[in-house]
Amino acid sequence: MQAAGAPNWSFGLLTDVGRQRQGGVNQDAALALDLPHGGLFAVADGMGGHAAGELAATLALDALSQHYLARRTPPPIRLAEAVQDANVAVLRHAVGEYVGMGTTLIAALIDRGALLIAHVGDSRAYLLRGGELFRLTEDHSWVSEQVRLGHLTEEEAREHQWRSVVSNALGGEERVRLELFGLRLRAGDRVMLCSDGLSSVVKDTDLLKLLVRPLAPDATARLLVDAANDAGGPDNITVLVIDVRQDLKLPIYDLPPPTTGAGLRGRAARHAARQQHDHLPAADDRLLHAAGRHAAAGPASGAGRHRHGPAAGHPGGSAAGAGSPGQPPAASAQRGPGAWGSSGASVHLPAVPHRHPDG
Repeated sequence: MQAAGAPNWSFGLLTDVGRQRQGGVNQDAALALDLPHGGLFAVADGMGGHAAGELAATLALDALSQHYLARRTPPPIRLAEAVQDANVAVLRHAVGEYVGMGTTLIAALIDRGALLIAHVGDSRAYLLRGGELFRLTEDHSWVSEQVRLGHLTEEEAREHQWRSVVSNALGGEERVRLELFGLRLRAGDRVMLCSDGLSSVVKDTDLLKLLVRPLAPDATARLLVDAANDAGGPDNITVLVIDVRQDLKLPIYDLPPPTTGAGLRGRAARHAARQQHDHLPAADDRLLHAAGRHAAAGPASGAGRHRHGPAAGHPGGSAAGAGSPGQPPAASAQRGPGAWGSSGASVHLPAVPHRHPDG
């Protein structure tokens, strides 16, 4: 649909319970909010049992939108603070029957010609540009860490018994461990946010085939949900597709850059940084800052969550450490101070996992 007062973009949003979830409960939630110079979009995937997961996702998006609208700080700082408020909202309600609940969050803020991504958990952001698809986020999950360490392949991770264990979520710690970065938007860009109900069953190559079709965002969202259901629909599915119509000027603030890494990830990060920054960091540097604030390096080990309800011996979910290949995550939760004070967020800016369009 076309947002009123926002001629530069249109979006399509669809959420579906899937084919295999008992009771027909949808623990996903989504947000599309019109703003004077763009929009705020988000997907949350709740966990901790049916009632708790649904509540956690809804609480997070309500707090995110309310606090973003209520503040007047620069958008990167405002977005980070809004995510922290969403984290606190979930944490404060995680008592009694809701102990252990949490939610992932992937948020995209369009501000004129800029895209800001805020990421916690294993919901994902993708960018389609020039016929190529780029995954903008890395999953905060045990299996993804094993892939990064070389212990598992992508295919093995997709089928692993611990694929549903996330290592970072809203409601897990007093201060959220947030990845926050910005990119310049181009005319013709297509941005997709989704829960793992899509990305865990539909491969990136198949996502590209669907996203590249010249269809409206709402029709594309329907195709993607149908593809997840055709693949078995084992989880709730939420898809948000945003089309950018024209090039706009960047806002006056600096965009927080992605961190760099090796190989394709490093090249992607450097090309992304080149769009906004005059200098390029060394390939192995990690730029841990957002809007001028320094942040603690991450991802630190924290309370992991099993997204579909309690694990044995844990009323609200299993705690995930790095673990070793073939073994379950360690059942230990470490809570530590963040970098921004008592109400701040610990921000970790990710490497972009695939080659940037300018590469």
